[in-house]
Amino acid sequence: MKLYFFLLRLATPFAHMAFHIRYVGKENIPKDGSLIVCSNHRSVIDPFLVAVPFRRQLHFMAKSELFTDHGKIAAWFLRKAGAFPVHRDKGDTESIRTAEDILQKGGVLGIFPQGRVVFDLSPFRPKAGFALLSERTGAPILPVSIYMEGALRFRRRITIRFGEVIPQERLGLKEHSREGLKQACACLAEQINRQLEEKDDRS
Repeated sequence: MKLYFFLLRLATPFAHMAFHIRYVGKENIPKDGSLIVCSNHRSVIDPFLVAVPFRRQLHFMAKSELFTDHGKIAAWFLRKAGAFPVHRDKGDTESIRTAEDILQKGGVLGIFPQGRVVFDLSPFRPKAGFALLSERTGAPILPVSIYMEGALRFRRRITIRFGEVIPQERLGLKEHSREGLKQACACLAEQINRQLEEKDDRS
């Protein structure tokens, strides 16, 4: 964990030099207790950008290709940065167990429910994995929005908003119910899209 925070603090000043980053709603970040952080996904550096304001380690679910296609050093760095692999588009019981274990120990799990980077300003449409984990562990959801116009590039203005925590009860989940999962996805989508509509209100 010490290495995680060392790397995070080391990279933060360089990120602020490279981009115009603004954080809104940091007071909504819980200081303790299990938490699922759900965000839209605009660029490959989103896990780092979202993690900066946290005083606890975030453990991000990341596609397995990032661990297997870029060498052992990259895989080591990702793990030290708090990420763990998930095999997309098929049942991955190991990654689900890892995620549940993090939450049951009162940790913070990061998920990009879209499942991939969306480079434009399309509406946020989540998949239901976050809801299943909330249902199984009772963990609440912290909705996060990343807003920028166009693709990531040098000196781009980026606004990251942290919304109010959504308790599990508000998601409308019903045990083993497809309808409940759809309702949970709609609840999260409504909140994050509302945050995205606020755009970048810097004068």
